[in-house]
Amino acid sequence: MLPSGPHKAELIELLRGLCDDIRVMPLDAALEAHLNSKYGDGTEAYGRLVKLLKLGVEEGWVAYVEIEGGDYRRGRIAEPSQETSNMSVESGLLRDVKGQYHCHTTGEINMIIPLEEGAQFCGHGAGWRVFPPLSEHFPTVTGRALMMYFLPGGDIEYRTPPAR
Repeated sequence: MLPSGPHKAELIELLRGLCDDIRVMPLDAALEAHLNSKYGDGTEAYGRLVKLLKLGVEEGWVAYVEIEGGDYRRGRIAEPSQETSNMSVESGLLRDVKGQYHCHTTGEINMIIPLEEGAQFCGHGAGWRVFPPLSEHFPTVTGRALMMYFLPGGDIEYRTPPAR
């Protein structure tokens, strides 16, 4: 059972609407543009999501598992289900972290919330970043950021990085 708290139901309700909106869209640049336009930094929706995710950290249901102390924390918010368009919803609270190399076998959607000036995820600041199916990378955060990740089917495959 996943942790809960006073504001989690409100976040899940917002996510249900967001997931319904993008349910049939492929994970590509058009989806990234749509998310940044409708739910991106400066929108009311982004502001509400940020507020609820920060409350979730305080309440212990967002980024609740220490990976490397306080500078690298993760936690699952929701299992794949109909209300999340069959995507798992994950969270991270990170500072200057280069994560494990992995493949997004079915793609990945990321919401980036910089918690300090200039913080970025894979070179992107506040807003949304979409990785298409079969893309691979080291997830890299510079500065301090709060993240929300959507994984279709909860699928992710950790791999050995390619030789350089």
